[in-house]
Amino acid sequence: MVEIPDRAILGQFSRAVREMLADDDLIRAAPQEFSITPDLAMKMVPFFRQWRVSAEWTSREGEDMLKKISWRDDDGKLQSMAIRPDIIVHIPHTEVNILAVEANRIGNKDHAGDIKKLTLLTRHESVDPKFHYGYRLGVHLIVDLSNRAIVGTDVYRDGVVDPDLSGFLWRLVH
Repeated sequence: MVEIPDRAILGQFSRAVREMLADDDLIRAAPQEFSITPDLAMKMVPFFRQWRVSAEWTSREGEDMLKKISWRDDDGKLQSMAIRPDIIVHIPHTEVNILAVEANRIGNKDHAGDIKKLTLLTRHESVDPKFHYGYRLGVHLIVDLSNRAIVGTDVYRDGVVDPDLSGFLWRLVH
C-alpha cells in the first residue's frame, strides 16, 4: 500500500464533491441528507481505487460487531455509543482507515453528534482500545445543494480541526 499524503486525500475527495455539485439530477431531486451521502460515496469510488468507500458503515471486526465510539464523561465514566458514519474510506478488517466524512445539508443546525464522531474517529489514541479507529482525516461537510455550494469544510486530524487542511479543502471545493 502506497502512503498517500493528506492533501492528496483531500484533493481526491474534492473532485467527487465537485462532481456531486455538478449532478443536475441530484440537484433537481433535492434529496434529504441520508440520500446525498450514498450518492457522494459512489462518486468517490473512482478516486479511491486502492480502498473501499463505504456509506453508512456500521460493522467492525471483533466480538462486538457494531461500530462504536467511546469517551469519558465529565465524571470520568466510560461512555460508548453505536455509530453509523456517513462515508468512510478504508480497507475492511485492517487498521487502514484514511477518511471519515459526515455531511449535513445547510438547514441542519445540529452538528454536535457529527463533530463528536469525527473527533473520536480521528484520534491516534482512544480511551477504549476496542473502539479505536485512527482515521487519518475526518471531514465535516456542509452542503447547500440548491445553490450548488459547499458552505462548510472542517477537516479533523488527531481529534481536532486542522485549520490548514480545512482551508486547503475549502479552496478546492470553491
